[in-house]
Amino acid sequence: MRSQFSGDALVHEAERLGPIHVTTGFEAGAIEVAGVGDGGDIRVSLAADPISGDVQWFFFRVSGIAGRTARIVVENSGRVSRLEGREQVPDCWTGYRPFRSRDGQDWVRCDALYEDGTLTIPVPPGADTLWFAYYPPFPMARHTAMLGRALANPRARLEVLGQTPDGHDLELLRIGTPERGKPKVWLMGRQHPSETMAGYFIEGLLGRLLDPADALGRHLAETCDLFVIPTVNPDGCRRGHTRTNARGMNLNRAWADPDPERAPEVVLIRDRMRAEGVDFCLDAHGDEELPYVFLGGPLEIPSRTARLSGLFETYARAMERACPAYRLADPYPGGAPATADLRMAWNWVAEEFDCLSVLLEMPFKDTHRQPDPEMGWSPARCAAFGWATLEAIAAVAGSLR
Repeated sequence: MRSQFSGDALVHEAERLGPIHVTTGFEAGAIEVAGVGDGGDIRVSLAADPISGDVQWFFFRVSGIAGRTARIVVENSGRVSRLEGREQVPDCWTGYRPFRSRDGQDWVRCDALYEDGTLTIPVPPGADTLWFAYYPPFPMARHTAMLGRALANPRARLEVLGQTPDGHDLELLRIGTPERGKPKVWLMGRQHPSETMAGYFIEGLLGRLLDPADALGRHLAETCDLFVIPTVNPDGCRRGHTRTNARGMNLNRAWADPDPERAPEVVLIRDRMRAEGVDFCLDAHGDEELPYVFLGGPLEIPSRTARLSGLFETYARAMERACPAYRLADPYPGGAPATADLRMAWNWVAEEFDCLSVLLEMPFKDTHRQPDPEMGWSPARCAAFGWATLEAIAAVAGSLR
């Protein structure tokens, strides 16, 4: 999809070099074009989610830049909102490096400068076409391929919970056989579409869980009843939203009392959870500001118990042993709230089912533990963390009830 001087594409005519195109006409594409200056500045703005107005995610292609000295200038970067209790934490752009690709498939980090509410990304010489993204996209074709690999294992089967507002299937991967006494383990990702690291995390987790040569994966697939929802918000993922679904609803603020019209995805998942039961739940997300992986547990819910606190500590200690990128010393930011927000999935699930429910947050930037100066917290590291997470699940699986 392209148009001249409007919408998701802009054409800047230059007698010698020809037009520059800025395009978002593909899955998850998102940016608004303000103009192209004579000096080569390509001025854009982050696109706001409908109703909520959330801004953060961007994914676009620039072509016609060969032979030019150009910069991407994101003019409304300063509009990004912050969570409470983070006044002492650097904002999302400080220390952040975007991703760039020559083919839309293989991604590298690139430099950027954030000053006075504007993010500037230099365009390197030599290429005529480049893709830019806040984090490497995890397209629905990759989601489908991941499910296809899983379904090659006879222990896995696919269920469709229902349809989203845009008419897409809400897919649940069921692993294992239901038997009395088996722990019910739920794993979810991508309530927030922009947090694509959750897709790579579940891809790594499923890769180990269903690898017949991996003893731990095979053990968990045999002894647990697993429910995996890799993409809770397929509409938002396809549309290129930051945090909301097709109806403008932040699904991770809908769990206490979901509106069937605005958050049908949450209604469908809650109904299925109530029909099956939950003994453990993990909800995977990404955090834009903090340079570390952190976990949240059921520590502030109204019915909190010493049993749940002990289970969370066991889980977190096992995760610490399994992956050096995570440390208990990197806590939930701002300290624990007095009471849990039951609109959030991990809190609602813990309270509803009296179970261990864990929030996982992975960084968009890098980890200050074992940093990678070249790629930061990359899709490969997300997948490796998913692979290692089976160690922590195994540490608590026998004592969840």
